[in-house]
Amino acid sequence: MTYVPAPRPHLVERAVEALGQAHALGRTPQAAPVPDPAAAPPPAPPPPAAPAPIGLQALQQAGLLVGQAGTVRSRLSEEISLIQQQLLRSLRAAEPAEGRCTRAILVTSARPGEGKSFTSLNLAASIAASSAMPVLLVDADGKRGSLSELLGTAQAPGLRLLAARQAPHPAALVLATAQPRLSFLPYGAPVAGASPVPPGAQVAAAILRLAAMLPDHVLILDSPPCLATSDPSSLAAVVGQVLMVVQAEKTQRDEVEAALDMVDACPVLQLLLNRTQLTSNDSFGAYGAYDVYGAHGPQASG
Repeated sequence: MTYVPAPRPHLVERAVEALGQAHALGRTPQAAPVPDPAAAPPPAPPPPAAPAPIGLQALQQAGLLVGQAGTVRSRLSEEISLIQQQLLRSLRAAEPAEGRCTRAILVTSARPGEGKSFTSLNLAASIAASSAMPVLLVDADGKRGSLSELLGTAQAPGLRLLAARQAPHPAALVLATAQPRLSFLPYGAPVAGASPVPPGAQVAAAILRLAAMLPDHVLILDSPPCLATSDPSSLAAVVGQVLMVVQAEKTQRDEVEAALDMVDACPVLQLLLNRTQLTSNDSFGAYGAYDVYGAHGPQASG
């Protein structure tokens, strides 16, 4: 018996048959859409709007008293100016060192309430006003009543986000202020999945990354008190200078010595005696009403 295979349908015939079955089922094959080469690509989402600068009123409410245009010279401005000049001389004389930013100045104290935040703000404003270098003031404290809270930026992203390495553009966290050449980095809102208080080593590494992105800036770091947390010790290892604020007739000598021991990783340690009561005619500022120079110009005197 001879087997004769049935003739196989041609490929075209099978396609027509399948097409007929599709029509029979009510499913008309849909052709793939052909892209229009002339069509414009979808618009990119707009970049996030830059936050408004921190206003002068907010700065003044936080304690800013110097560095503002049009203000007359005062005893406070003269004292801040002296501190500023000393710090800048040390900054210019500092030798570059691996793992250290010589443009960073750590402002701390032994105990809370000695005036370090007030000093940090006015020192930063004074340097920004009287030198050609821009200044970044960093709140590395974040406690209740900190600069971030006083300036109304407690819930803005800031140093904590940078320390957690979750900031895609660290420089974008920096906030402008109404004071020319002065900007501010808040401590920042809590970061999901990260420690509420980042370890000091992470904060120090964040400061170095930020300094590398802002190579022309002087960084003023308002840190926690030395006898309250170990953060100043970590930060002292990466900054060029430490300014220790000491409240006169209140902070004990052994407290100051213990605080200095905690930041001795920094090669330059300087003390600022705050809230002193000057009574001697030899004291700075005893000459008299020198503030009239700022308002009326130099006066002839004997």
